Amino acid sequence: MKNPLRNFWLYAMGRLVSLIGSGIQSLALSLYVLDLTGSGTMMGTFLVMSMIPRVVFAPIAGVIGDRFNRKAIMVYMDFARGVLIFLLAFMAYRGTLSLSIIYISQLIMSIMDTFFDPATSAMLPDIVPEENLTRANSILGAINSISYIVGPAMGGVLYPLGIGIVFIINAASFIVSGISEIFIHYRQTTEKKKMSAGQFFEDLKGGFAFLKERSDISTVMLFAMITNFLLTPVLVIAIPYFVRTVMGFSSQQFGIFRSSGVVGSLIGNLLIASFLSKSKPGKLFDIGLFGQIITFFIINILMFPWGAKFFGGATWLYLGTLAIVFMSTGMLNAFVNTPLSVFFQKTIPTDVRSRVFSVLSVMSQLIVPLGTALYGFLVDHMPVHYLVLIALIMTVIATIPFLMAGKLNILRKETSCA
Repeated sequence: MKNPLRNFWLYAMGRLVSLIGSGIQSLALSLYVLDLTGSGTMMGTFLVMSMIPRVVFAPIAGVIGDRFNRKAIMVYMDFARGVLIFLLAFMAYRGTLSLSIIYISQLIMSIMDTFFDPATSAMLPDIVPEENLTRANSILGAINSISYIVGPAMGGVLYPLGIGIVFIINAASFIVSGISEIFIHYRQTTEKKKMSAGQFFEDLKGGFAFLKERSDISTVMLFAMITNFLLTPVLVIAIPYFVRTVMGFSSQQFGIFRSSGVVGSLIGNLLIASFLSKSKPGKLFDIGLFGQIITFFIINILMFPWGAKFFGGATWLYLGTLAIVFMSTGMLNAFVNTPLSVFFQKTIPTDVRSRVFSVLSVMSQLIVPLGTALYGFLVDHMPVHYLVLIALIMTVIATIPFLMAGKLNILRKETSCA
């Protein structure tokens, strides 16, 4: 492995550039569709077009990622996305960009994203030494957080200049990302086979068979799915609904509150990368898991009517208090996600890694929308502070059996040498 530090930074910087470009386009294109149609339903359709391919094509992408050169997949997908978006920019300036073209291009983009993700995720442990995986994952987590802050902010600034400008910047970001990835030194370590239809289905079954054989990985994934189902909608539906609708904070205040969680995640990942990269990931996981539950309960207490009354309603002091606790939740979330990533990267062999990652991706893609839809219905039919309380109690109840049975001990053992 030639200069793994250089390889990682080429990988990471390319990812940062393309994620910021995607963040710019995501926000700007959402505004463009709304301005063009004035319809929330059409906006929802646009988002669905982004989600469907991930479920349908993820298993195929996993097989491809295990049988072909992962670096080549990264480079080709980045260049292909760059070319497609340049075509959209050309049509925007020609005045031929229609809603149907936007939908079709979004579908194609999402398919390419689906092939890009498992290959790049599976490639990371091949270019980073095992002892550096915790730090590498925390840096990538920080990069994700930075892109979530910078991308949408730039999208809001650039959109008034025209959707064509947004397309050009995003297309250029993918091209730059692809160029940086060309210089990564990577040797394919997975077995090369002729890809017949029979071989494809055999490989596909291999990914599911591995998960069936490795009950430790399946158990950790099951725990993650249960907690994601219960807590992710609290973050994306219940708490934002409380801040914006129940309390009536302004759009500016709402934006500040939402940003606090991302800033917290950035701080958490930077702490791990700078000071805690040699700490046992199992210990980080414990701190993150139990700390998050505590901070969620603190937010829930503040959401009850007496909490709002104590701070005098929708005041800046109340918002600041909520934002500080929410920032702490984001920081602790990084302490959970980084050890989980290290666990999966270390325990899943490279020859099946893309396939297994794609299966895990499909499982997480399916469970979160179900929880989001359920919470979206419930916030209209019961007080939101009680909904969050019930979700937290259920999370504690669901966590206790895993801890009592020692089901999460495998995570601490497998990641303890990082």
